[in-house]
Parts: sequence; structure tokens; C-alpha cells
Amino acid sequence: MIHTVGEATKDFLVKARTNTKESTLSQYGSICTRHILPYFQHMELTSINNEVINNFIKYKLKNGGLRGNALSPKYTNDMVNLLMQIIKPYCNFDINFAKPSCTQEEISIFTEAEYNRLKSHVSIGTDNRKLGIIIAMLTGIRIGELCALKWENIDLEIKGTIFIDKTMQRIESTDDTEKAKTKIIIDTPKSPASIRKIPLQEVLLTKLKEFRSDDGSYVLTNTRKYIEPRTYQRQFKSYLQACNIPETNFHTLRHTFATRSIARKVDPKSLSISLGHTDVGFTMKRYVHPDIEYRRTQMEKVATGF
Repeated sequence: MIHTVGEATKDFLVKARTNTKESTLSQYGSICTRHILPYFQHMELTSINNEVINNFIKYKLKNGGLRGNALSPKYTNDMVNLLMQIIKPYCNFDINFAKPSCTQEEISIFTEAEYNRLKSHVSIGTDNRKLGIIIAMLTGIRIGELCALKWENIDLEIKGTIFIDKTMQRIESTDDTEKAKTKIIIDTPKSPASIRKIPLQEVLLTKLKEFRSDDGSYVLTNTRKYIEPRTYQRQFKSYLQACNIPETNFHTLRHTFATRSIARKVDPKSLSISLGHTDVGFTMKRYVHPDIEYRRTQMEKVATGF
């Protein structure tokens, strides 16, 4: 019989191993070990109620981080959602607690000047790592997808497409017998929509043909050895430094691609599919960030004939 949250958590994780992606299982394990179990492990399931859950949320939002720092509403929500998956089969009360509201964080994109400086920098020479930045600038591909990309996934002749069916990430080990705390996995993307074909522009096709290697090689290395996302993120930041561009993460390329696409009147549905999203509304809300100059030109349209 299962009586405590700790026992329910252990049972949940064991069952999840049979039908959950390894990356998701790793995330579950991390949240349980760092947050759920230290707070709830010995608590009887019968003593859980909305007040207990609300107190947990307040504590995590205020100082629930590993260093006593505040946690973000989004991460706290993820934590509570997992907790509810674990205890819901044993709940005997009407669930009605206050989830923290998640406001969308401000996301920056590259200015036109920054974009052009970066483009000029990565267009020089025959460095495959620079080629990866060009691919990201012109397709909006995610860093994990780019690191996992092999030449066999690129049709340079007939269709002129990149086929995305793998992503790479470093996760916490889920097997207690493994010595290393983390490991690299290459798996299918996080959602079916992320498995997609991206049409390539002529300029990118021409560039890729200059670098092409054997099918089994990774695009970023032209060898059978990959570059992991963490390493490539550092490489990307070194390019930004060389271009005198403020440090930001690789995902800024994806947001910039989406914003530039809409500014150039790319069909939103086509853009959403290329980005691997299931919903056009999500693409427009989350990934499109018109800058002040673009919005000025839109406002000028209102004054036409005034």
C-alpha cells in the first residue's frame, strides 16, 4: 500500500520508465529529487489539501531554489503539475489551488546592424561551426536540432530541404548504475510537429554545397564526431564577442528569424510549420518581436492620406 508522497513519487517514476522519453524522465527525476521529495517525502497522502499545495507554491516562489533563491512562476508551475500527476490518483478533495501566473519574459532579438555584423563574420572562410550559425539565421532551427543534424538529413539536389527528426541534449542520468551525473542523448524532438522538412533558400543551398560531406557526418564538424549544444553555445558567444554584440543565448537566432520572417510578409502558417510549432498563434505570440522601427513603418500606414 502507498501511504506517503514519497512512496507515490517512487511508484510514479517506476511506471513512467515504460512510456516516457528519457529526456522527460530526467526532468521528472530532477524536480522530484530537488523539490518535491525534500518538502513532501514523509507527508501522508491523506494530509494533502489545497492549503498545503498553496503553501508549497508560496515557499518555492519566494526561496525555493537550491541556493534559497526565488523560482520562476513557470518552473514552479511545472513542479506543481508534476506533483499533481503523482498524487492525483490518491486525492480525495476538490483540487482548487492558486497556480502562479506566468507572464511572458521579455525576449530580445538582434538589431539589423547586429544581424548584419554577425552575418558578415560567419560568412568568411570554410568553418562548419560558422556554417551552423548561417543555417540557424536562415531557418530558425533549434540548437539541439542543429547539433544532431547530419548531411544525410539534407537534400541538396531534388527537394532542397532539411529534414529535422533528431535533437541532441545533455540530461541528468536516469540510471543509478551510471557513473556520470549527466550524459548526451540524441532522440526524436519534443513534439510530432517538430519532426519536419524545412525548404531551403537558394543562397543557403549554394552555401551548403560548398561544405557537403559524407552522409554519416555531422554538419557542424564534417566528421562522425558531434559538437554538443553546451559547447556550441560557447562558440556562438565567441562570435558575438568578435562582432561586438551583447552576449545572448543561441535561441535569440530563432526569435530573430521569426521576427524577420513576419516583417518580410512570410505566411504565418508556413513560418509556424518551419519552426516546428503546432499553433500559429503560439508562433506569433512567443516568437515575433517587432522592433520600434518596424512598428513605426506600420504606424505610418495609418497616416497615409491624412
